[in-house]
Amino acid sequence: MKILIPTDGSIYSSNAARVAAKIALKHEYELIVLHVVPDKGFSRKTWQKEGADSVISTITDILVESGCDSDKIEVLIEDGSAPEKIVEVAKDRGVDRIVIGTQGKNGLKKLVGSVTEKVLQISDVLVLVVPPNYII
Repeated sequence: MKILIPTDGSIYSSNAARVAAKIALKHEYELIVLHVVPDKGFSRKTWQKEGADSVISTITDILVESGCDSDKIEVLIEDGSAPEKIVEVAKDRGVDRIVIGTQGKNGLKKLVGSVTEKVLQISDVLVLVVPPNYII
């Protein structure tokens, strides 16, 4: 099973990583951790690169601490629109499942988050949305 874990550095992404690890360990797995840097038409600044590296590192640490093999974790940092890039990477890499966190507020966009909502709308891949209060 190939699982894509999009991350924005939030606690919600950390929760999603823990769920993805739990699923992965029950299967033959490959994990892809993706962070998308918004493309504003400029080249990526040093602080954006350092921030993206930190976000990715946090999620890979969670996966390894959860028992996943670091050799089975691929990391990607992409520029662009997060929802479109998540779906594009999932398709290009032959992902079986996207595991994504969400915020819990009011209304659909706030309930699942605007990025998560858009991924749900445009993805052909199964999307598992991890609620904010889900604890493993």
